[in-house]
Amino acid sequence: MKNFFFLLLPFIGLGQSVWGGDDMTFTKSNNADFTLEENQDRITSNVWLTRGSGGGLYNIHFEDVYSAGTSPANTLWAIGNTSNSNLSFSNFRDFHINSGNKPPINQDIVLKLTQGTTSESDDVFIDIRFTSWVSGGGGSDGGGGGFSYTRSTDPNLGFASLDKVPSILVYPNPTKGLVTTHPVVSKILVYDLTGKQLLDSNLSSIDISAFKNGVYLFQLYRNDTKEWVNRRVVKLVE
Repeated sequence: MKNFFFLLLPFIGLGQSVWGGDDMTFTKSNNADFTLEENQDRITSNVWLTRGSGGGLYNIHFEDVYSAGTSPANTLWAIGNTSNSNLSFSNFRDFHINSGNKPPINQDIVLKLTQGTTSESDDVFIDIRFTSWVSGGGGSDGGGGGFSYTRSTDPNLGFASLDKVPSILVYPNPTKGLVTTHPVVSKILVYDLTGKQLLDSNLSSIDISAFKNGVYLFQLYRNDTKEWVNRRVVKLVE
């Protein structure tokens, strides 16, 4: 018999965090190497979502493979959005009836990050909507385990616009090393909070793993508008 775990949430308390920042899109292509950081959505320092060639999502920071009814670690899921007054949370496999390991496509979902604690004040709530999901092991869609979704971001970090162009994304943020920008960035300048320039790159992705932990200012040059865009990036200690 399948065991279900549901948590009824009558309201989101003031001590909890609702991410209402700019939406971002994450995509893992079919048969992409899920062990690479670029194919993991590193939402926080301890929740890194990805998927193998089949099955559901799992948190590769803590888990080696997807485990039905448990994965992704430190997450719960519900149908609806963060403005709903009542949300019913369960694990990834069971939160949507008859979905199996596949989430509903183009439907409002709330992802709850439990941060690995039992304190509700640590919870983070994120609006998320899956836009594609490819089966594993072949089938009519070719297989390969690809998927894509859009989700809200932390308005206090990275994705919040510091300028008039809100569409440039910088991720993962916080990061322990690799930082990727999207789209159309051809130059990256990195400064510390004193204004000292630390890096000048003509690439769209850079590695700041050698930097100390802290907050850095990224200046990004857009090819399309020929303008500079500013973003804050948080570096975490390895």
